[in-house]
Amino acid sequence: MKIVAFHTPRPRSFNYKPRFYDKRKEEMEERLKKYADSGEMETTERLRMDIKRNWKIKQDRSRTISSRTFVIYLFVISLLVYFIFFH
Repeated sequence: MKIVAFHTPRPRSFNYKPRFYDKRKEEMEERLKKYADSGEMETTERLRMDIKRNWKIKQDRSRTISSRTFVIYLFVISLLVYFIFFH
């Protein structure tokens, strides 16, 4: 025999359907379909290669920007030194 002092109801379940459009997810699915249709390489390997290429491009750009700023700073410091000591 089961003696229950309090009745505990079961938790209610619900169906959650998101109502927003995820643009990044859609673009990713399109890229995956494109790579799957090409058949040249596996999808993951191709995506890895694309990511590495993009990172390398960004890294090269950041290096050139940092070298430019270094040259600009060097020029400004040299002008300051010239005006302080020789003018």
